[in-house]
Amino acid sequence: MKLTRLALGLLALVPFMAVGPSALSQGPVVGPGNIILCTQVANMAVGPTAITQVIAAVSGASIHMCGWHVTNTGASGTFSISQGSGSNCGTGTAVVVTTQNVTSTAPSSDHQQYAYKSLTPVSGVAQALCVTPSVATIAATIFYAQF
Repeated sequence: MKLTRLALGLLALVPFMAVGPSALSQGPVVGPGNIILCTQVANMAVGPTAITQVIAAVSGASIHMCGWHVTNTGASGTFSISQGSGSNCGTGTAVVVTTQNVTSTAPSSDHQQYAYKSLTPVSGVAQALCVTPSVATIAATIFYAQF
């Protein structure tokens, strides 16, 4: 039987296929992955220069964030996103997104198709989501789900 060059080349690769890298053990799977789609949008209009609640806490529910789009009509400014309870996330405030720069020529945007950050209740208390703009010319849109 006559073998073609292609068949000979493939046969030559067979020994290398058996010695490839092995997969690491990942443990047992405990159920299907739970993808959370963000079906809600919350907005903060221009004006505030202090921490401002954008999404209210709901008892027994968590906020699942897919991202944000923040614009600034001013030359420069910064914003951060945090969680907490009480008025304007004033109790147990924790940073969710560290301080980011935003200018009139460069909006800040991070928007995923699925939720990548979930604000779980802290000590049984539901968490709200807040934005802290540094100047009154910043507007924010947050993409999220809450249940």
